[in-house]
Amino acid sequence: MRCVSCWQDIDWVRVEFIQEFNRPQVCRNCSTEQRAIGFLSYSHKTAPELVMVAANNTEDIRKCDRANRRAR
Repeated sequence: MRCVSCWQDIDWVRVEFIQEFNRPQVCRNCSTEQRAIGFLSYSHKTAPELVMVAANNTEDIRKCDRANRRAR
């Protein structure tokens, strides 16, 4: 499969993701989606919650990382 913007081949892992979620067929370099980092929040001892933080938000990443280390 080729990117609709730059016509380069798209990695097979991304192709599977694109097809599963009906995303536009663009490569990683042409994508406008923002990266995210996930942390598990242990507010309850048996059911951690997944918290997603934008990769460019360094203050929230620092807070989540600190809370994640403290909870373990």
